[in-house]
Amino acid sequence: MFAGSAVGIALVTVLVLALSPATRAAAPWLIVVLYGLLVVGCLLFPTLTVTVDEDAVRLVFGIGIVRTTVPVADLVGAERVRVRLRWGWGVHWTPSGWLYNVGGREAVKVAVRRDRGVIIGSDDADRLHAAIVARIALRGK
Repeated sequence: MFAGSAVGIALVTVLVLALSPATRAAAPWLIVVLYGLLVVGCLLFPTLTVTVDEDAVRLVFGIGIVRTTVPVADLVGAERVRVRLRWGWGVHWTPSGWLYNVGGREAVKVAVRRDRGVIIGSDDADRLHAAIVARIALRGK
């Protein structure tokens, strides 16, 4: 996400420098809004913390405003997957279900009852997969 933010800052800077002085004078708020959106993105989505406990798989982005919880009772299974490049990062719908990812291509796809599933990006997908599978197995006992 930081690499994407750096590219965004570079593009916004080029755009701002390309604006005519008249445009900058007429819409000074435009520059603030452009950089503000990048700052908000850097605060909301720099990291993804995943916690697997006895009740749920909890996903928390950045400072914690963007979050979701998948109850263990709704989990059906989990598999290791590679995120397609075109699916990118962030939180959004994909043909395989909701994607939660801040970088990289390694992920765990969690099958959920009554839904297509959740794809969770991770820099340690093996451990995440093992934790989710263990929690599903414990639920069955």
